[in-house]
Amino acid sequence: MAVRVKSDVYIMPVINRIPFQPADADHFFRLLTQPLAAMPEAEPLPVWVRELFLAEAGRNEIVLYTDGSTIRLTGIFPEASAEALFGFWETTGDADTNRQAFALLEADARQRGRQRLTGPVNFNTFHAYRLRLNEPSWGAFDREPANPVYYPALLRQFGFEENSRFESRRIRKEDIPLAYRQKKTLLEALSLLPFRCIPLNPETWQHYDEAIYTLVGEIFSANPAYRPVSREQFHWLYDQTFAEKLCPYSSVLFQDRSTGKLVAMSFCLPDYQSLALDHGGKPVFTRDYAGLCHKTLLVKTVGVHPAYRRQGLMSFLGAYGMAHFQAYYEEVIFCLMRADNFSLRFSEQLPHESAYYALFGKTLS
Repeated sequence: MAVRVKSDVYIMPVINRIPFQPADADHFFRLLTQPLAAMPEAEPLPVWVRELFLAEAGRNEIVLYTDGSTIRLTGIFPEASAEALFGFWETTGDADTNRQAFALLEADARQRGRQRLTGPVNFNTFHAYRLRLNEPSWGAFDREPANPVYYPALLRQFGFEENSRFESRRIRKEDIPLAYRQKKTLLEALSLLPFRCIPLNPETWQHYDEAIYTLVGEIFSANPAYRPVSREQFHWLYDQTFAEKLCPYSSVLFQDRSTGKLVAMSFCLPDYQSLALDHGGKPVFTRDYAGLCHKTLLVKTVGVHPAYRRQGLMSFLGAYGMAHFQAYYEEVIFCLMRADNFSLRFSEQLPHESAYYALFGKTLS
């Protein structure tokens, strides 16, 4: 942050501008990952992030802005795009330092003819993006944005506005019976669904791995800032280790019986955050579910193939999760739903606690 040397004189820290060069990746990642002086306990980046930068360097120009002490900000300039992105942003919240870093980023974006700056997006909405706007009672579930509250305040101060908004909803134990009364007809119709329901567990995940990768791309390809990812990138987040975390009673794939094509999916898992894991920090449902003090289900990733929408499948995915819910869980959190997504309707009429998130943008003159 700014250093006072006299009562009316400040010396601003120097923000270094460091282009990413694959040949000098070691130096870049030392700067990207070493703890900021005022944030020594920040969570380290996953080990595969280095490979992500190397993979994305082929379709993005990448620049790091940092003073090495209070801020790190990554500018991402996708090729053949009118938009620039920012991501991998860590800061202590000093406004002057952040203003200086964002000014450098905006100048670079204008120099490259970019008309808009959007973020935070870590290259792609397949990876981490968004900021959380309030602090809910549940702490932070798996892969939820959990930034300090000053992050969105800084962006608004610098002229950014919300591009899109998202919401998570917690349905408390005392309101679960109401949900079953409201969804009674839907639950009764689940047995008549003209699709095959494939329970999702490590074995079925391994069998359908290629089809799941294809389905995820088809479902989310129309989302803003989403770009196709390689199978390798997909498996950094969604692999057998991820499959072992899933709840096998509520996670499901819907398959078209006539074509064999997967048409919808629901990835659900318990909230493992209360566990003190001593085996690498990677929960496994069959081993760790019984040790949970509070049984909360996270409805994490739910989607329907574009060609099969408007058939009620999103509601049936919810009904499938409800079929065994009461035997295993007390509460549920519907996670990170877009404000304009049909999935919000499933819980609309139920009492709920909400957390809100946003992706921010700024038009560059």
